[in-house]
Amino acid sequence: MTDSQAPASPRYKRRPQQMRGHERVEMILDACARLMVGKGVLSLTMHGIAKEAGTSIGSLYHFFRDKEEVLSALGRRHIDALGKIASELLLIEPATWIGFSTADTVKHLVLPLLEYVEKNPDFLHMISPNFSAGQLQASDLQVQLKEIYSHVVMLRIPNVSTEMCEVYAVAMLALPAGLCRAAFENDNFKSLLILNEAPRALVAYLEAIEKQGA
Repeated sequence: MTDSQAPASPRYKRRPQQMRGHERVEMILDACARLMVGKGVLSLTMHGIAKEAGTSIGSLYHFFRDKEEVLSALGRRHIDALGKIASELLLIEPATWIGFSTADTVKHLVLPLLEYVEKNPDFLHMISPNFSAGQLQASDLQVQLKEIYSHVVMLRIPNVSTEMCEVYAVAMLALPAGLCRAAFENDNFKSLLILNEAPRALVAYLEAIEKQGA
């Protein structure tokens, strides 16, 4: 049986109904992430994922039709986790955002997201330009983050126009995203790019637009 062929049982994804099933799915996704980082996405096979997860190939096919479904589920897990972090930003009071220093604003606004990316190196593989299988579909997350960034910019620069507020929010999304992609290509100083240089670039940018809008 090849990786493109499922067992004789019906080939459809089953949602885990019990805690044991949820735990097994998480083990499978963790295994997929490890293999992607260690060997690259092109080396992923259903048999390889099952072996890395310590489960049978039949058990793997019980939950996933093929490796593309595994990758899609892994992508959804990342999006859900980042979405939770983004939602927590909405709990910060407007007065708190206004009272923060520029550095503290970046620390609270962006650093939790960057720390997640740094701790989950497979995410960098999934946002790299060459990644296509199970491509991350994060449009809702991007919209949510842009709205949050726009909200914070308007609080800190009250006179900013709607158009420029959107420009600033898009730039604040793009700066760390670009450095995260660079981190994928420079693994020897990946953490420095994500956790040091990305916040440094955002602090400098936010200071510049705040000064301009003062």
